[in-house]
Amino acid sequence: MVVLHRQDVDKAVRAIFAHVPQRSPVDEAADIFERLRASPPKQERSLQTLNRLLDAAERVLEDDGLEAATVPAIARRAGVSVGVVYRRFPNKDALIRGVYERYLWRAGEQNSMMLTTLSRVNVSAEELVRGMIRGAVEGYRRKRKLVLALIQYAQKHPDIKRRTGEINRASTAALTALLLSHSGKISHPDPEEAIRFSMLTLAAVIRSVIIDEEGTHGLRAPDDLEGELTGMIFSYLGLR
Repeated sequence: MVVLHRQDVDKAVRAIFAHVPQRSPVDEAADIFERLRASPPKQERSLQTLNRLLDAAERVLEDDGLEAATVPAIARRAGVSVGVVYRRFPNKDALIRGVYERYLWRAGEQNSMMLTTLSRVNVSAEELVRGMIRGAVEGYRRKRKLVLALIQYAQKHPDIKRRTGEINRASTAALTALLLSHSGKISHPDPEEAIRFSMLTLAAVIRSVIIDEEGTHGLRAPDDLEGELTGMIFSYLGLR
């Protein structure tokens, strides 16, 4: 087991929760096209073009939102003709689905990497919760518009919404199990339920304050959002 110096723990745990790992272009392309029920391109140049289009679509979503992510706009961002886009994807919907499929793949890989890493690092319950909150807040702030666009897309596609829920439930279960290994530090009478509710609260606040921005019912978020969330969840769990 790796033991980190205290000054490095918070930074390391926060990075785990905020980081989205990079996949190899070949693996990503194969998985995405399997999800789309299409044959992946075999040549390296075609794979590069595919990832170039997905990267461009992701940047347009992040900068300008879902409605602005038209095929011509994505083609311009990728520096290719509209015809090149249509040779890879039949329409905008298929291209955005490709972006989402890649996003879901990376989310799954992030969960796996996170659990593997945290199982090898000596981290206290307090450090784990603090890092989870800070990492989640930082990660969603950095990708706010992209996440919002993908949420809007998923609302119109039940299968994507269902798979997203499956990934979120798996992540919640894994994190709950991890935190339950520190149940002796949690004074709440039902540690498992308290952990799950804490994560639900964190997700709801992030959605309202960071993702939606205007969905806070006219209430101003605290200036130190991370600090207030940390204090609230520490108190609820009964962490010292």
